[in-house]
Amino acid sequence: MKKRLKLVLTLVLSLCMVTACTNHSENHTKQSSATKTSAKVTTSSSSTSITSSSVSSESQSSSTEASSSQAEQDIEPIYTGAILKANYSTMAGNWQNASGDILTFNDTGLATEGMTPNMLDIDQNGILLLDVQTGTRSNVTLYIVPAGTSFSSDYLNGQADNTDVSKDRVISSADINSGDLANKAYYHVSK
Repeated sequence: MKKRLKLVLTLVLSLCMVTACTNHSENHTKQSSATKTSAKVTTSSSSTSITSSSVSSESQSSSTEASSSQAEQDIEPIYTGAILKANYSTMAGNWQNASGDILTFNDTGLATEGMTPNMLDIDQNGILLLDVQTGTRSNVTLYIVPAGTSFSSDYLNGQADNTDVSKDRVISSADINSGDLANKAYYHVSK
């Protein structure tokens, strides 16, 4: 009887959190309609460069000229409401840190070899927590932090978030105590 009551309460709480997060995401989308943030990735056979721009309704967008051998891709901001419903399309592509390490997501979730997602959750700040089992049978949490959201100092043992808050980012729990979080954070570089 107690187990059933716990199960029912857990389900009710989970539904409340998903509903609240969906409403938060919808409000966030409405608030950001005046200002749109995008990243344009230009790739050539010898190098990759990333140019970020912020475009408001009062200013014109700047354009980057590329030669015919270069491919351009627009990277959309992540949508946590859709991700909570197992639609990772806004996260699809490669996420890379300053060390060159890459995480790959497809439309259905994490696709990096040797990493198996177990559970997805969200905290009160709108940060997604993706529990991942690695090839060594140990678990890490990938914190999926939307642009404009600071990574809580609660996760950082009281330290400040020194990552680029203007961009969507993925932070591994294995890197939190590295002392070099700014270079360990993964940023969306290609679709």
